[in-house]
Order: sequence, then C-alpha cells, then structure tokens
Amino acid sequence: MSDNIISSLKCPVCNRKSEPYKKLQEVDLYRCNNCSHCFTDIDTIINNETYSNDYFEEKHKNWFDNPNIRLFEYIYKKINALGLDNPTVLDVGCGNGDLLRYLSNKSGKMQLNGVDYHENQSEEGINFICGDIFNPKLFDQYDVIINLAVVEHIWDVQSYANRLVELCKNDGLIITMTMNDTSAVYSVARVMHLFGIKTPMERLYEKHHLNHFSWKSLEHLFESNPMLNFLEHDRTPDNIDAVDLPAANLLIKKFYKLSLVFLFLFGRLLNKPLFQTLVMKKVINQG
Repeated sequence: MSDNIISSLKCPVCNRKSEPYKKLQEVDLYRCNNCSHCFTDIDTIINNETYSNDYFEEKHKNWFDNPNIRLFEYIYKKINALGLDNPTVLDVGCGNGDLLRYLSNKSGKMQLNGVDYHENQSEEGINFICGDIFNPKLFDQYDVIINLAVVEHIWDVQSYANRLVELCKNDGLIITMTMNDTSAVYSVARVMHLFGIKTPMERLYEKHHLNHFSWKSLEHLFESNPMLNFLEHDRTPDNIDAVDLPAANLLIKKFYKLSLVFLFLFGRLLNKPLFQTLVMKKVINQG
C-alpha cells in the first residue's frame, strides 16, 4: 500500500470529489460527502483479488456452505409476482449456483441462467456462463436480473449498473443485494478500530470489496436512470451462519459470533441491517 494518500478522488457513484477517510492495512479508503459512499483507492491494492476457486472454497466458505434460503424465497416470490408463464432469469455473479438450483426446485417453468468467474457445469434447466456480464455471449434480455453481493466487488459501478438495465427486459425486475455501510455492524467496527481493535474493520473493508454502499449511495447509483422505478429498498433477511469470521481460536470465534447476534438484533431495532436489497422495475421511458 502506498505511503502517500491522494488528497481527493472522484466518487465512483456520483463523480463528486471525495476525501481520504481511513488508511487500513490493505487499502486506503475514501468517502464522498455528497452521497456518503465509501470506496477503495484501487491503486493502493498490492495484489488484486483474482477470484480463484479458493475464494469460494476457503476465503468465504461459510457464505457458500450456508445459502440464505429466506432471501432465496423472497426472490422467488418477486419473480412469481410478475405473473409470467416462463420467466427468463439471469443471476449475475451466481457463485456456485445455489440460488438457481433453489429456483429450479421451486418451479420447472423458469429459464435459468447464471454468469460467474467460478466455472460451473450447465445442468438440466440451468445454463451457466463463465465470465462476467460484459461477456459477448450475453446478448439476450431477461425478465429478472439478480445480483447478490456482487456490486461491491465492481470498480466501475456506473457501467455495471447500466449493463444490468441493458440486459433487463421492459417491465422486468432488477434485484440488487449488497452490504450496508451504515449498518450497526459497520458502525461498531469503525468505533472498535478507533480503540485499537482493528480486525473487524479490516475484514469488512478488505481489498476484494472495492465499494461500500450506504443506503443512500446504493439508491444514488440507480436513481438517475429514467428507465428504473424503485419498488422496494429493504432489510435483507439475516443469515448469521453465512458470515465468515476471522481465523482464531474457538473461544474468540464464539465471542465474535455472539457479538454478531447482538449486532444483528440491534440493527433490526434501529433499521440499520448489515445487508440491503433494492428491487427495481425497468419501464419504457415515457420522457
């Protein structure tokens, strides 16, 4: 990481001037005063994340071993509410395909597609593409575009958001889930860092998360597009078993988990959840 902090950077969400916020072990962070977005100076990352198989099998083992079934059910209901006989679905950053398999088991009438750097073998009822959404193989439009815990990994989030809209059919849905930088968990981690307990904040802001969306900045990313109507912006169902805790002895891990249980409950009471889900509908521009 560079010893020299740049005096200001352009916010990747709103293009406004952003000031240095925090210098961590792996990255330098900046925060935008306009949309409250927090992001990494990518030039300070020494070894960029490559998303090799160990990312799925080791670094985020809990996440992939404990899929959020309540979130999957929420998404299934949103797709059903469209009232389509054979909706086409694209899961962007589909990981190992758990959501698509869940949808396939719930309904045999969906045309299911997933794209990810993780190589999955296509199976009955599910088409997997290895790559990203700018892959030329993705030229169709879909009734539902889903992206769960993906947008925080993207640097050029404006191009990414525009591509989601481009891939979505008129009257289709875009469902975006990401972490919430204004959550109780993030807030407590930042306070702990001030008192020298650095691990929670270092993990939340580690190098593979380039963008940390507040409630406000996630909406700001999409609200300028005249083809989108916001339908819901709400708390994502909690799944504490999916949280990857720091490597430590059993006692410390139990302490972290109990602390998270408390913070998840506290976040619910204050409406400051760890994860947020934004549901949008693409409409024909009547402008």
